[in-house]
Amino acid sequence: MAAYERKRSNRTPEESFSTNVALHNIVTVTSGHGGVGLSVMASMLALTLTERGQSCVLVDADFVAGCLDLLLGLEREPGLRFSQIDAPLGRIEGAALRHELIDWEGIRVLPCDPWSARQPEWWEVQAVIRALAETHDIVIVDAGQGGLIETLSDLRHGVQVMAAELSVIGLARAKAHRLRLSAWECGIPHIVGIEPRGTPRGRGSVDVAEAEDYLSAAVVGPIRLTSSLCGDVLEGLGIRSVPKGSRKAIEALADAVERDIRAGARAA
Repeated sequence: MAAYERKRSNRTPEESFSTNVALHNIVTVTSGHGGVGLSVMASMLALTLTERGQSCVLVDADFVAGCLDLLLGLEREPGLRFSQIDAPLGRIEGAALRHELIDWEGIRVLPCDPWSARQPEWWEVQAVIRALAETHDIVIVDAGQGGLIETLSDLRHGVQVMAAELSVIGLARAKAHRLRLSAWECGIPHIVGIEPRGTPRGRGSVDVAEAEDYLSAAVVGPIRLTSSLCGDVLEGLGIRSVPKGSRKAIEALADAVERDIRAGARAA
């Protein structure tokens, strides 16, 4: 049995979890479609923020296709997965939960296991995020294509980061996804351009300036998913470092995230 504790009550989950909670250190990371490199980007962001002295936790909330432990080469490491979380009616103790998570390069990681028959309820996800927000400087939530955002106000009100593939099709999907985030009443997202993988040299991709023109918004980037990085991930070796060609973009994204979190804390 997990060591973390749950405070019980006689209330229903909906009554137990108020949606009116000010949390400024949650970063919600989404994209308009799968296969962009969203989880890799989120992991590189966590690495960079940790190097700056921030205590970070990575939460895999993509319950359709998430497998963050596999991507980081942690699938055999002991620690909680989302299917093992139990918070039916109460509040999870953050410090105890933190102790149960996988440690990766000084970053706590809570993977999900979408192949498991048991998927968490929305109130369990909310309890986890709030518990971790109380015990870490920054909570980075890999929310996939955003399926949970409508349900969880914490994800809507957090710092928004949106990955956009730098291709014609990718930008069209990114524009549609940006409209969805707006309809869900999320904050204005930081858009990060990620170069498509496997394209012939000089074909299939657009540059950041073209992306900004099409999306009518600033775009951080580009992030380049190098062949060596992709090889490491595919071989289960994880992410060893931020590739040189992506450092400038990830540093700029980290700057923006830290600014937003400081601004949110001042406004609270």
